[in-house]
Amino acid sequence: MKEMIKAIIELELVYPYSGSIHILHEFNNLWSCVLLQGGTRKEKAIISMPQKTFKTIFGVNPIAGQYDVPRGMEKFISSFKVKKIKVD
Repeated sequence: MKEMIKAIIELELVYPYSGSIHILHEFNNLWSCVLLQGGTRKEKAIISMPQKTFKTIFGVNPIAGQYDVPRGMEKFISSFKVKKIKVD
């Protein structure tokens, strides 16, 4: 069985958080990500993103650290930070 590498990412959402979390939910469905923590009244959300998706969006393999918010995502995300890399 092949191991799956995932980036655990902490996001700061744009106010109003309820709208941003709904857009993030659609983003997760499109890119096979999983919402691990977040809500309509919380500024921060945590998602799990497959390595393949991360590499498609950023052009590099994920490493822990701060990344610029990808163009187009600034409407619902103000900060993008990889907290850790997880191997399943």
